[in-house]
Amino acid sequence: MFLNSSLFNRPSTLLALLFLACPTLSHAQCDSLDFSLLCYEGEAVNDAVFSCGFDCIFAGDLQACFASCISAGIPTMSSGCVGCFAEQSVCAQSNCLLVCGFGSAADCEACVLANCQAEFENCAGILDLDGDGETTVCDCDDNNASVYPGAPANGSGVDNNCDGVLSSEETACPQDLNGDFLISVSDVLVVLSDFGCLEECNADIDGDGAVTVSDVLQILSAFGTDC
Repeated sequence: MFLNSSLFNRPSTLLALLFLACPTLSHAQCDSLDFSLLCYEGEAVNDAVFSCGFDCIFAGDLQACFASCISAGIPTMSSGCVGCFAEQSVCAQSNCLLVCGFGSAADCEACVLANCQAEFENCAGILDLDGDGETTVCDCDDNNASVYPGAPANGSGVDNNCDGVLSSEETACPQDLNGDFLISVSDVLVVLSDFGCLEECNADIDGDGAVTVSDVLQILSAFGTDC
């Protein structure tokens, strides 16, 4: 499953192949900060690596040129992760230069996939351990198949959709509006402050799209509950 990122919008870009799920063991040269960068700033990474492919095409030491170029273009990426991208770029240029230069985008991608994909994933540590279709690049918990970007809330008390916010639907108690795992005065105040809301309501406990007496009754009925 490809990431939902603009990283994959350009069909001729070799980097579009780099984030498929892979069940192999990993050296994990890319850390969590690198994965966050790849997940949220994929277009910038894509542009930098793509540009380095042209800058280093005639370099005597391809590995050193790619590493230096990618590091300069993406200064926040760790040296280990830069090394994986450099190795991938060298592999692509060594095995697929003519195909990518004169063939179709599909042929280019197939060449990179066949020759360089597995080693890159192994180097970077890109896996899908829980089999939910999202790799470690954007999956905030790759050991829980119910947790991935865009996952529906299941009321288990975890951040199912990986947005960094524990919503009321994701908590064991939908009445826990402030995420402190206790239904208290602060939650009642949230409902009262949102009372009368008719759309995109933060305190819509019963899911009817508005904050009404029904929501107030629900919060009062659960008052004092430890979630």
